[in-house]
This record gives sequence, C-alpha cells and structure tokens, in this order.
Amino acid sequence: MSAELIVVLILALFFLLLAVETPVAFALGMSGAVGVVLLHSFKVANSVLGNVPFESTAKFSLLVIPLYILLGAMATQAHIPERIYNVINRVAGRFKGGLAVATIGACGGFAAVSGSSVATAATLGKISVHQMIRHGYKAELATGIVAIGATLGILIPPSIIMIMYSIMSGESIAALFSAGIVPGILSAAAYIVTALILIKKNGLAADVAGRVSADQPHENNAGTARVDSGGTDTATVTIVKSTTSAPGTSIFSEIRSILWLGAILATVMLGIFTGTTTLSESAGVAAVVATLAVVVEHYKTGVRGIVRRIRDGLTETASVTSMSFAVLVGAGIFAYFLVSARVPNNVSRFFAGLDVPPLLIVALVLLMIVPLGMFLDSLAVVVIVVPIVYPTVIELGFDGVWFAILLVKLVEIGLLTPPVGMNCFVIAGATGISLERVFRGVAPFLLCEAVLVVILLFFPEITLWLPNLLESAGKG
Repeated sequence: MSAELIVVLILALFFLLLAVETPVAFALGMSGAVGVVLLHSFKVANSVLGNVPFESTAKFSLLVIPLYILLGAMATQAHIPERIYNVINRVAGRFKGGLAVATIGACGGFAAVSGSSVATAATLGKISVHQMIRHGYKAELATGIVAIGATLGILIPPSIIMIMYSIMSGESIAALFSAGIVPGILSAAAYIVTALILIKKNGLAADVAGRVSADQPHENNAGTARVDSGGTDTATVTIVKSTTSAPGTSIFSEIRSILWLGAILATVMLGIFTGTTTLSESAGVAAVVATLAVVVEHYKTGVRGIVRRIRDGLTETASVTSMSFAVLVGAGIFAYFLVSARVPNNVSRFFAGLDVPPLLIVALVLLMIVPLGMFLDSLAVVVIVVPIVYPTVIELGFDGVWFAILLVKLVEIGLLTPPVGMNCFVIAGATGISLERVFRGVAPFLLCEAVLVVILLFFPEITLWLPNLLESAGKG
C-alpha cells in the first residue's frame, strides 16, 4: 500500500472518529497510531506510543500553559471580567450602541487575562446578551456581538494559542505577543464599527422597559448546558439568566478590578518585553497576582469562602490543562505519522511547484484552515497545521510572525462558522437562544473578519510594525 493511500485512509479515519464524537485528543492518537502500523509495523507503533507522549509534554516551555490557564481561572473567581464589563458599560452604555461597544471592550479586557475565546464567550454571554436584549437589541445581534468579541481572546496577549504557535514553530513569544496588539486593536475597532452600522440600519426598540425576549426564560433561572465541540473541548456551563452584577459589586470593587487587571497586564507585558522575567516567570507572577485578587475580593466570606474559590479555580485549571495536554499527546502521535509519511515535505514540494505568486499560495494555505476550524478546537488546529505548513511559509520567504497572526484570524473565523462554531455553540447554551439565530447574528461579523484578513495579508507592516519597533529599541 502506498504512503499516499495510507494518508488518505488515516485522514478519513480521523474525521470518522470526529463524526462519532470521539474527543479530538483520542481521535488524533488513535488514527496516528493506526497510520504508523500501516506505514511500519506494530513494533514501531508500540515504541511511538511509549515515547511520544513523554516527549510531547516533558518540555519546560509548556509550563507556561497551566500558569496562564490558572491566571484566567483566578481572575474569573475574583469577578474581574464582570466588573470590567460594568465599568465599560457605565461609561458607554448611556449612548445608543453603547452596550455593543461596552461588550466588545469587555471581551478584549477579559481576553487579556484569560487568553481563551471559549471562556470569554461563556462568561460574557451569560452577563451581557440578555441585558442587550432588554435594551432593544435583537437576539441575533446581541449574540453576534459577544461571539465576535470573544475571538479577541486568542489574538490579544497573553494568548495560549500564540504560546503554542511559538512552541511548535520556534518563533519568539515576545514578538508574537507584540504582533497581536495592533491587529487586536484594529479588529476590536472594526467589530465596533460593524455593530454600530447594524444598529443604525436596524434600529433599537424605543420602549424596552421590562422587555423579555421570547427566547429568554424567566429571570434568575439556573441550569446547566453540556457544551461539546466534536469531542474537543467539553465543559459544563452554568446558565444564569440574570443581569445582576457580580456579588459585592460597587464603585470601589470596580475600581479595584481595574487595578487588578492593570497589575496583571503590567506583570505579563513588562516582564516579557523588558527581559526582566521569562515567559514562564511572568505567567507565574501574574497567576499569583490573580490569586491575591481572589483573597482580597472574598475576604469577607472568611477562610472557607476563600478556600472554596481557590479550589474552584484550581479545579478549572486542572480540567482545561489536562485537555490541552491530551491534545498535545494525540497531536504528537499524529504528527509522527505525518512526518513518517513525508507529508510536510510533499506539501512544501507541491506548493513550490505551483506557478503562482507566493502570496496566493499563503492565501490557499490559510483557506484550508477554515474547514479545520469548523470541527476542531483552536489548539488542535495549531498543533496539527503549524508543523505542516510553517516550513512552506518560511521557504517562500514570508515572516513567521506575520503568518501567525493570519493563522489566528482564520482560526477565529472557524470558531464562528457552522456546523460547530465553538463560540456560537457556547453562547447558545449559556443564553438559551437557538444556535441558528446565533449563526445568523454572527454572519455580518464574518464578512468583517474576511476584510480584516485581506488587509493583514496585503499589508504585513500592520502586523510587524510593533515587533520591529520593540526589536530596534532593544538593540538600541
């Protein structure tokens, strides 16, 4: 059996396993192991299964992943996201369209401390969607705003996806983090403009006092929704149909949350860009700051209350970290098979033989990422795609940092695209609004994303300006 036929069969097996809702980590590992057996033998496959899991995870650089996950979990336990939303809403919410601006701004703020698009969608979906509906926003528009705003979580630093890209490609994490800032701000501004255009076009209800959407159950109902994206990232999201603020919210608690967010961002960004701390050290210090925020914000609940909050944060961290590392192990086995079958080399040779402009080749590579993003978690997309296409991009003479931002943008589009659309799925579960309506609401923002990708593709200086500036300042 030829290697090409084996690759086709293994890819078919992989997608078949996904179709029967096998978790992505196991789908990758199982299909990769079968591929090694077909290419070599059971003896080689046994050796791979014994060595690759250790080799894929026994890296000091991976320590940063659980630390940043812990940072986001503790920030959530300290109610920083909710209170930041209240602050932004207090300023912008009084203007027409202000709630849309507040929600997108809050998504960016929460993304900065969590680095997770799904966590942002779940948290702010519960907080903001029904508040916007009561202020006259259509359910489609409200959910679309949260879904697109949540994608900032994998672009604005610190981002787990950027960290994983750095590990898989060898690019500087400081350069990747700085490269995400300008496109992140540009994306947030474009989302706000798109939302305001939609509001102006469709208008808001004039009299919405006491309005409850037909999609919205009676307030203060609670329940749980099982969120499962093709077996990739399964979690139980508590549904709280209430627009009350976080417990103990006051102007002073909101000011404290702003200060906590500033301290966390300063710890991460200044430590990395000034070189005073490594990536892992800055993540560790920021996680400690977030844990101190939990202690301070819940000291009135006593020792038991503080311990319960910290325990919940650690439990969430352990759950998300184990999922992330399971994906790494499965991807390591699958990557071994792909390399053994010479897939990266064949892909590079194929693209190099095309008589088309190199930029068109990059565009084709990026378009292939969207279907993967429809079915796979963003982390899985990165660990599968980067080893295959990164060498081709570098060989064509393009910058790896620039390509990272484009890849992340395409992963963002995948998070919003049917049939799965992880962000849309989470928001539908957290709000009780049908998934079909969420997809309709996010459609105009997908067009906005496509325009942003084209701009970043043809104008690399937008992405590389800040990394080059910081590099020049460092040399000076």
